[in-house]
Amino acid sequence: MHGTPTLDTLYWTQDRSDEFCIKMAAGAGLKTGDMIAFGYTHKPWHREIEGMHFGNTGSVGRPTDGKSHAGYVRVEFANGVVVEHVRVPYDVESTVPGVRAAGLPDDFVECLRSGVAPAATSSA
Repeated sequence: MHGTPTLDTLYWTQDRSDEFCIKMAAGAGLKTGDMIAFGYTHKPWHREIEGMHFGNTGSVGRPTDGKSHAGYVRVEFANGVVVEHVRVPYDVESTVPGVRAAGLPDDFVECLRSGVAPAATSSA
């Protein structure tokens, strides 16, 4: 999902309380051994609470954790739950003309190049 089971524009960050995560798990019908994956903040992380797994997948094209590489998550359930956040380089500069043609602000281009959110980029 994009944000949370209750609202797709609600940030679910790693510092949210266990109680918040459990509430979201209940909203999604999770049970022990299940995993819920989401994005929106573009910052990869994984936690386990009461046998349920919660993870932000990161971002393929707009990371905000200071790393400009594309990111995704690989999850293996064969022997317990193994979560691996993977980063791969991609040609950001070949993306820039499309970003500009779409009328997006220069902040967006700088975010792609730096891996830093636009608000942090413009105040640097």
